[in-house]
Amino acid sequence: MAAAAVLSGAGAAQAQSPGTSAEQVVVDRPTSGQPHRGKVLALITPHLDDGPIFAGGLLAKLISEGYTGYFIRTSNDEKDSYDLTLGETVLANERDTANFVKTAGLKKSFDLSYRNHRMDDVAKTELRGRLIFLFRLLKIDTVISYDPWGHYEENPDHYVTAQAVEAACWMAAGRLDLPEHMEAGLQPHGVSEKYYFARGPQLVNRVVDIGPFLQQKVSIIKSCDTMIVHMVKDLNATLAKRGLRLPAMTGDSAVDAFIRESFVTRDHTVGAKYKLDYAEEFHYIGPDSSLHDYIEKNAKPLA
Repeated sequence: MAAAAVLSGAGAAQAQSPGTSAEQVVVDRPTSGQPHRGKVLALITPHLDDGPIFAGGLLAKLISEGYTGYFIRTSNDEKDSYDLTLGETVLANERDTANFVKTAGLKKSFDLSYRNHRMDDVAKTELRGRLIFLFRLLKIDTVISYDPWGHYEENPDHYVTAQAVEAACWMAAGRLDLPEHMEAGLQPHGVSEKYYFARGPQLVNRVVDIGPFLQQKVSIIKSCDTMIVHMVKDLNATLAKRGLRLPAMTGDSAVDAFIRESFVTRDHTVGAKYKLDYAEEFHYIGPDSSLHDYIEKNAKPLA
């Protein structure tokens, strides 16, 4: 089931999104130096492998350009292993999360630990409030997460998390939203940039050139060991029921082969649409610039 979901998502990522064309898309290429030094990002996903698979290249690029990064995982990932118990699965993925944080160069992770595949039971206001607290505490400038408006998303953890992230980005700037935070020394702090990815059709307006970061992305994906092994074993079990086998997907090289054929090939196909070697697609929402020209012309120093 996990392998089928991944391959389904990979296929969707290869298709040109409805209503977009290469002319409407901004291609974001690697920048020398650290132009984003001092900025803070949060990768916010329900499951450990979501970010590495869909945005591992972007994450590596932004960290290399000076961002400080945090990972917020909203579920406990108790359902994502091949032959472990629920409790063993939680522990295995918790250990993999620590490995992912180290491999990706992130500063810290925060586990909100809601039940995997049951996040539609969670009160929206509770999840949103916890995210607002973290946005203010960490002074998050940029988030990377699932697209709250992505079509045909079948996993409730994905769309519940995505909708809470979008609302929290806006509400974290409000002085009267959770004002008790101010008593604890926090201040309103809205999120100004969002990179949204999706497993299905999506309005794409930002393509990130990840060619220089491809090997780092592969390492980031491999850090999600329990989940990737789950995908490989699920695929092999499905093929065995049909009387088939993939020799490359067995033995010590199985994980490398699976990552190459499932994710590296997909990113190469996406990149080819934009004359890049490898790329990731996003719906990007940047800072509000509606008053930028007016401010530049009319703003005066404080007396």
